[in-house]
Amino acid sequence: MKKLIKFGALTAAFLSGGVAHAEPAFGVGVSYVFGGDFALGFRIFHDNEPDSAVLALGADYKFRSQSFRPTVGVGYLDEDYYLDFSLGYDTKSQSLDYGVGVGGAFETEEESGGSSPDTVPTTEF
Repeated sequence: MKKLIKFGALTAAFLSGGVAHAEPAFGVGVSYVFGGDFALGFRIFHDNEPDSAVLALGADYKFRSQSFRPTVGVGYLDEDYYLDFSLGYDTKSQSLDYGVGVGGAFETEEESGGSSPDTVPTTEF
């Protein structure tokens, strides 16, 4: 168990690329936990940049086993939704499990509506 925790911590540190200067994004969604359970949960993503891969921390409530599941994972963040793959710890059975989830994303960075940098503004006289 200690080796798995060390591996997870080292992987997260390696993928984060050092000190993060980004603002987080948040999500609420549903997950399918392999083994036949569904869960409702929330996620905090390490970056709010849309159309990007992100690291996620979260917590789920599993309906069938009626237990809580803290999670760590990776995901894809869009402007208004996310997809994720998570490793969780079932607090009732005290075991690790895997899940996939989808949900709504909030506090993502908005797309800039300005002109393209390739266009040059012209002035007509």
